[in-house]
Amino acid sequence: MKTMAAAKAPIYFLLCLLICSSCEAYKALVVFGMPSKSHSILGDGVVRQLLKEGHEVTYITAFEYKNPPPNLRQIDVSSNIALMPLDSINIQKLMDKVAPSTNHHDYVRRLMLQMAAKTVENKDVQRLINDPNEHFDVVIVEYMFSELIAGFAPIFDCPLIWVSPVELSSGILSLIDAAPNPAYSSDALSSNMPPFTFTQRVEELWSRVKARYSAFMYYDELHNKEYERLIVPSILKRGRQPPSFADVRYNASLVLGNSHISMGLALGMPQNYKPVGGYHIDEDVKPLPQDLEKIMMGAKNGVIYFSMGSNLKSKDWPEKVKTELLKMFGELKQTVLWKFEEDLPNAPKNVHILKWAPQPSILAHPKCVLFITHGGLLSTTETIHYGVPIIGIPVFGDQPINVKRSVNKGFALEVNLSLETAKDLKVAIEEILHNPKYRQKVKELSYIYHDRPVKPGAELRHWVQHVVATRGALHLRSPAVDIPLYQRLYLDLAGLLCVAVYVFLILTTMARANAPIYFLLCLLICSSCEAYKALIVFGMPTKSHSILGDGVVRPLLKAGHEVTYIRTFEYKNPPPNLRQIDVSSNIATLPVGLINIQRIMDKVVPTSNHYDYVKKMAARTVENKNVQRLINDPNEHFDVVIVEWMFSELIAGFAPIFDCPLIWVSSMELNSGILSLIDAAPNPAYSTDALSSNLPPFTFKQRVEELWSRVKVRYNAFMYDDELHIKEYERLIVPSILKRGRQPPSFADVRYNASLVLGNSHISMGLALGMPQNYKPVGGYHIDEDVKPLTQDLEKIMISAKNGVIYFSMGSNLKSKDWPEKVKTELLKMFGELKQTVLWKFEEDLPNVPKNVHILKWAPQPSILSHPKCVLFITHGGLLSTAETIHYGVPIIGIPVYGDQPINVKRSASKGFALEVNLSLDTAKDLKVAIEEILHNPKYRQKVKELSYIYHDRPVKPGAELRHWVQHVVATRGALHLRSPAVDIPLYQRLYLDLAGLLCVAVYVFLILVKFVFNRLCSKKKAQKVDKKKN
Repeated sequence: MKTMAAAKAPIYFLLCLLICSSCEAYKALVVFGMPSKSHSILGDGVVRQLLKEGHEVTYITAFEYKNPPPNLRQIDVSSNIALMPLDSINIQKLMDKVAPSTNHHDYVRRLMLQMAAKTVENKDVQRLINDPNEHFDVVIVEYMFSELIAGFAPIFDCPLIWVSPVELSSGILSLIDAAPNPAYSSDALSSNMPPFTFTQRVEELWSRVKARYSAFMYYDELHNKEYERLIVPSILKRGRQPPSFADVRYNASLVLGNSHISMGLALGMPQNYKPVGGYHIDEDVKPLPQDLEKIMMGAKNGVIYFSMGSNLKSKDWPEKVKTELLKMFGELKQTVLWKFEEDLPNAPKNVHILKWAPQPSILAHPKCVLFITHGGLLSTTETIHYGVPIIGIPVFGDQPINVKRSVNKGFALEVNLSLETAKDLKVAIEEILHNPKYRQKVKELSYIYHDRPVKPGAELRHWVQHVVATRGALHLRSPAVDIPLYQRLYLDLAGLLCVAVYVFLILTTMARANAPIYFLLCLLICSSCEAYKALIVFGMPTKSHSILGDGVVRPLLKAGHEVTYIRTFEYKNPPPNLRQIDVSSNIATLPVGLINIQRIMDKVVPTSNHYDYVKKMAARTVENKNVQRLINDPNEHFDVVIVEWMFSELIAGFAPIFDCPLIWVSSMELNSGILSLIDAAPNPAYSTDALSSNLPPFTFKQRVEELWSRVKVRYNAFMYDDELHIKEYERLIVPSILKRGRQPPSFADVRYNASLVLGNSHISMGLALGMPQNYKPVGGYHIDEDVKPLTQDLEKIMISAKNGVIYFSMGSNLKSKDWPEKVKTELLKMFGELKQTVLWKFEEDLPNVPKNVHILKWAPQPSILSHPKCVLFITHGGLLSTAETIHYGVPIIGIPVYGDQPINVKRSASKGFALEVNLSLDTAKDLKVAIEEILHNPKYRQKVKELSYIYHDRPVKPGAELRHWVQHVVATRGALHLRSPAVDIPLYQRLYLDLAGLLCVAVYVFLILVKFVFNRLCSKKKAQKVDKKKN
């Protein structure tokens, strides 16, 4: 297994939380040993953010950090520069193809392992890691195709954070999660861009296979040897048993990625990958030197800035190209700033040679109209940050894919590295300068880049501190990283089925011989108006869902937006900017038996009926006369439609009616149902269905159950649900679109066209599953930060409860009055025997109530849970109640009944702050045992306090984040940049079934040919034998 040694006991962990959260400074070891200036800039960016907070930083670097403050100690590994193959960064030699290819995986991995080993071998680094007095709270290491330096974490017995200098790629993701599917994601050094052709999909798959093969056959063993040689002795010196290298390499707490959606692809991310692209850019732009400021201000037609980065040198261009570039630049009207390392004779008047260029200050200048670049990710980030279009001349590494992505996003052109570069460059310059679309596009992307809930530097600081405070952030660890590949691919099940089929065929053959066998885009930045119009739809006739709807409405109203709210329960004290559309008639359609405890216990109503009921509720909402009046009024317009997803996508049709973006709100934890609408559904080998009660890691049987559940859902959709949805869509939605004079899209286009999902989930409550970038976990957004005071009589009861208060509620849908009489009597008797005061939310008066039991027909749940005297919450396990118990830090006993309650309670028990009691006639007896355990064992309260810390320790509060992303969707007219490429890839392509089919055909043809040749050879031999006999 990849997991390292078990975590400390909860009480020590809690103590660590308190210490870390209360102290202002910690000690960080930051390691950026790559002898490349661009990598050093990223390292300096990490260091600068930590120094700002006053932390003590030890920085292993190949380039000196200028003007170091007292809390920075530098360890010089500039000797690594000697390892850098200079030919590989010489433009002339790269063009002549005499330099080693840095795009070749094997070459890069060998070089990077040598570089990592050289860093560890450095005498100053050896002194550091072998000094028993050296201690760190966190190790932050750059990932460059080698995991050797991850060994620093077990040396200092502290958490590990990777920093990835490239965009999202399979290499770094496979260290913290399952590698992304090559059917729609490219490798770090690939230049393919999704959507892929068949050939490109095969190339990407083959690239992954080769990488795995090379690792298995060579690199893993080499890494192990270097780990044993360079790292293990330092661990042993500290008196600890060294973990295996496999445990070390897969034990990172977090990855800080130099990526952002404005620059890269909308690939799914595990929850311990944080995209902080742009963190290296200092928000305070330094003023230009006077002479350079004068040049730029005097440039009547703007400035073109030309730089090949910090590693490639313009002096290494072939003489012919340099001459032609100078001549071509001299013919332009624009002023050209060329970063060049030497004096250049015969430079035209409009061309200025800069041996050193303050790139951010140049790009930030309003006169800068174009940036000609090599396409490094730092330069690409800066051009989007400052909003300048580019021409890319990629050379090696990730430059080709960076430039291709930029071209694909519409703010760049690519020019190949060749002897014709000057000629091609002139054509590209003319196109970009005379076509405004490139500048418009880069300004749109710059808006997207800057429109984040938190600036990248602040987010980096937050997550580093979060890792330290939670002693490694184990709650963020993806379950996928611990699942072997054969289980993720269900190869064990496939093998079992093959054996079963083989045995069946053998048996069949014995009975019967020779039986035959057969096998769109237009993004505009919205005007800077302060208010927009939102339509919010929560038609479910249950109070809990209405609470979530109110939670969406509240932050939007606070921001001054106009909200139209389709709801079943009235929003209390509505402000003038809220219009309510009543669909309370939906309540009458709710079968009473579905939420009656007695009937559910008697199994009169199967809990599966809930699923069928909620699917039909969407049509009833649209049919409502008030809703019909709204959607058929041609004067009604909205900027965004926000709809609760409950197993039906019909109401997604409101978006094409009003021709505006769609946002789903998922009332449950991360699940395959909602994720499949915006991304590829998660792998059932380590993720559960919405209504499953299994928890990963799964047994073989559970993995098969989860797979079978997905298969059944797909089969039912194909055979029944899809057709029913289409009919309802055409009956209820299409006429309203036609009335507005527009051609209705297909239902398939509508259901998969959401801009965003706002998920009622958070890592403190759920699993650390990967998420697409348009899924935003805002769990707890419904909780009002301003807790209302208790009523005087209730406050008096709680304050006088010497032994604390137990709060018992079965939620807003289930009624305690529906418990069987026997259970009610036994519960009262059992509660009466407790020392604690019990508050029981009960809908009727109850006779013979013990003195310590108080019946509440209405209970202010948040106010009760937030009270310091509340020691335990007995709940049905709804997700709202689960969120609230973590928010306020109260342990629970769960009595789940239906829906997502069983999995919510199982997750809570698995996290260590809850116990589960089954719904039965023995509930009172089982409940007493559970109460005694929780009240007398401090681990449950300690654990919920830890999770409460994790829950609250977010860069942005959930309500503010919800508001931000809704506004972001409106401002970017649908946030198409967040759309996952996986959602547009058919299932057969994601599973490579077309390739499998082609291989099967190839094998079949090959076997036919072999058989044919074999038969011909046999027939010739027979003919020869016959001839011999005749002779």
